[in-house]
Amino acid sequence: RLQDGGVALRSDWQSVEELVGSAIRAAGPALRGQHVDTDVPADLPLVEYDAVLMERVLVNLLENAAKYGALPIVLTARATPTSLVLSVRDHGPGLPPKLRGREAELFDKFTRGSAESTTPGVGLGLAICKAIVDAHRGQIVAANAPNGGAEFTLTLPRRPAPELS
Repeated sequence: RLQDGGVALRSDWQSVEELVGSAIRAAGPALRGQHVDTDVPADLPLVEYDAVLMERVLVNLLENAAKYGALPIVLTARATPTSLVLSVRDHGPGLPPKLRGREAELFDKFTRGSAESTTPGVGLGLAICKAIVDAHRGQIVAANAPNGGAEFTLTLPRRPAPELS
C-alpha cells in the first residue's frame, strides 16, 4: 500500500531525539540487551515526518543490524539546512560481496542479502523502509562502512520549523 500511495502520512513536527529513543525501545527484543551507541545532538531542530512510520524504519534497521551485524551498533542523526540524516551502522561483515555496486537491490521486495541464510525473514523489511522513506520524499541507501560493517543512511527533506508563539 505504501508503494502505491495508498497510505496517508500523518506528518507533524517531531523530536528526532524522541524518535531515536522510541525506536531503540521498540527494537529491544531483537537487540537482546545489546547497547546501541547514539550520536544525536541535543540541539537538533524539530522535523516534520510521520513518527509511527519513521519509528518502523529505524526499528527495522536496528533489528537488521542485530541480526546480521556485530557490535557496536551506532545510530546517528544530524541536520543540514535542507535535510535530516539518520544512519544505522553495525560493525559486522558488511554487505554481501555479490551486492557490491548493486546495493540498491537490497531494497527490492523479497530480496535478502544471503538467500541461503538461516536467519528468518522474507526480504520485505528493507522494501518497506524504502517505501516509507519514499513517501516522505526522502532517500535511503546502503553501503559498506569504512573500517567494516554495513551502514544504512536515510535522508529526509526538512524545512525550518514554525516559530513557537
